[in-house]
Amino acid sequence: MGYALGVWTQRGLPVRRVCIAAAACAALPDIDVLASPLIAHRGITHSLLFAFTAAVLATVVFFRGQGRTSFVVLCVAVLSHSVLDAFSSYSVGLAFFAPFSDERYRFVWTPLGDPAGRLSYQLLQEALVVLLPALLAIGLGLRLRGAR
Repeated sequence: MGYALGVWTQRGLPVRRVCIAAAACAALPDIDVLASPLIAHRGITHSLLFAFTAAVLATVVFFRGQGRTSFVVLCVAVLSHSVLDAFSSYSVGLAFFAPFSDERYRFVWTPLGDPAGRLSYQLLQEALVVLLPALLAIGLGLRLRGAR
């Protein structure tokens, strides 16, 4: 999703660099898996504060002088991960407001996840609902960008 955001939103900036940074930012919230059990999965790294902080840091490190647009794209990329996770039925929810609240949230409609816990079904479902639309958005964005 992050790469697709970069393709559709960038005009004068280095598009490839923004797209790669946005793709990395979209995957960043799952870094909590590496710190388990010290950090709960879908906790602080899936929060609004983390999205804002990660986007600020990535913008400062990779896009000095090209700030606002890059920051917005990177922040939305990080948030896209958490929002998509909130559509899953296979977790206890996300701590969107960590560290200020330990309350966990998810959407009422949770189309992602298999009640039987079959990983293969879950991966297929996410490929169809998340990956395929993202790839189509990237392809269409690149095609339209090339036509200009």
